[in-house]
Amino acid sequence: MNGRFRLLAPLALSSLALGSVPLMAPSAQAVAPTATCHVTQSANSSSFSVIGQGLTPGAKVRIRQANRTVGMVAGADGRLAGTLRVGSVGGVVTMQEEGGPRLTCGTVKQAEEKQGQEQYAKGYREGFNLAKATCKAQAPQGVTAVDPNYERGFNAGAAAAIAKYCD
Repeated sequence: MNGRFRLLAPLALSSLALGSVPLMAPSAQAVAPTATCHVTQSANSSSFSVIGQGLTPGAKVRIRQANRTVGMVAGADGRLAGTLRVGSVGGVVTMQEEGGPRLTCGTVKQAEEKQGQEQYAKGYREGFNLAKATCKAQAPQGVTAVDPNYERGFNAGAAAAIAKYCD
């Protein structure tokens, strides 16, 4: 037998064998999107909502807080069709898509803390930028603070900018 044939025959057979592997593998199924949820503080700061996204469109979803359960349906975009008002007491809020894992969305306390941090950061940026431009640590007349966190952030940002650019 020719030496070249002895080398090519195993290669040809192995490529045939490997070439058929994908045909025998199970067909790939669409991967469900990864769902997430969180508790958020509403603009008026007195109510909280649960927001879900990444759900299977049209899926039934259960929102739970302590002994309270509410059923909802995910929208065509994979978000909750509406929001659920949750109480300031009652603990952790969870969300579960039918047949899926239970997700922890957080607590009202966490939403309040996040809102406070966001307001502080916003105030800091605005105070810093205004003081950098004017060398004054005072908000323009007629501007009222959104909340105490914003005001603390504004004052801290203005002081930092004055110390860096105006002294």
